[in-house]
Amino acid sequence: MKTAINKTLYKFAQHQIQKSIQKNINGGRIKNSALATRLYEEFHFGQFDLTKQWLTFSLTDILALTNEVQSSHGVDIRNDPYPSKEDRLATAETNRNEKENSYAVSKDFILINSLTDINVNQKCHKISPLTSLGIYIKAEEIKSIEHSAIVLVENLTVMANLNAINLASIKSNIDLSKALWLYRGDVKAQQTTNTSYQFFRRFKGHIPLVCFSDLDPKGIEIALTSDADYWLTVENKNEITMELSGNEQEWYKQGASISFLQKKISTIPDQEVARWQNVFENLRTYRKTLKQEHILKHNVALALLELN
Repeated sequence: MKTAINKTLYKFAQHQIQKSIQKNINGGRIKNSALATRLYEEFHFGQFDLTKQWLTFSLTDILALTNEVQSSHGVDIRNDPYPSKEDRLATAETNRNEKENSYAVSKDFILINSLTDINVNQKCHKISPLTSLGIYIKAEEIKSIEHSAIVLVENLTVMANLNAINLASIKSNIDLSKALWLYRGDVKAQQTTNTSYQFFRRFKGHIPLVCFSDLDPKGIEIALTSDADYWLTVENKNEITMELSGNEQEWYKQGASISFLQKKISTIPDQEVARWQNVFENLRTYRKTLKQEHILKHNVALALLELN
């Protein structure tokens, strides 16, 4: 059994991974050191060159380490800080400063919403009749979900505008009008994605898991790495060519996600084509993207693509 990664090695690996991602390449290399050797020996991260001077790692190595750390520590090593802090009540037991070495109060909470009622723990909870983002709840208190699916949402705007989503266009036996909608969160420390992802994955195999993300390389990457069963996206992939003012910029900022998807495609057998692959190829042809806000505002028809 591999040893759990400690804080020093975690921060070292995170720095190397973030540096490689910023350069938009499929990996990188690390000058040999005690920490580099530990990464290689304890976590099979990368390969040393013949001279043993450099540890070279690939996107596959990054994803393997990310998955392992996620399983053991419940954090994403690419973005999240090392989980060494305690909640403020635990800190307050012995420390006058309750914020000392404490994580944000919001860390334990997730934002959920519904078009009808929220049905969890075998009980029905009424939602506000006023427009709202939903309700924040402590994730660990939810033991069961009585909805048709859980939909992981990339952008916060969607949470306040569920009734603007063109659900009637979806041809599926999964009724998303009765789904539980879950906000993914973002990279800010006070709104970490970690808790929402843990909550989402906890119900894998018990209820359909759906990811609703932007129509761009990052959105596809989010869907593929979320453990979702389906990706909720546009029915007609040519919607990205809709007339919108302004110049396309997002495509050119997503080199890391483009590299990730190209690597992912290279692992698919030649005789197979993933449904998301056709969408990505279309994005690559036009070099355009479409955000969830565009999808909602233009009442774009949607479809559920099964992920494999």
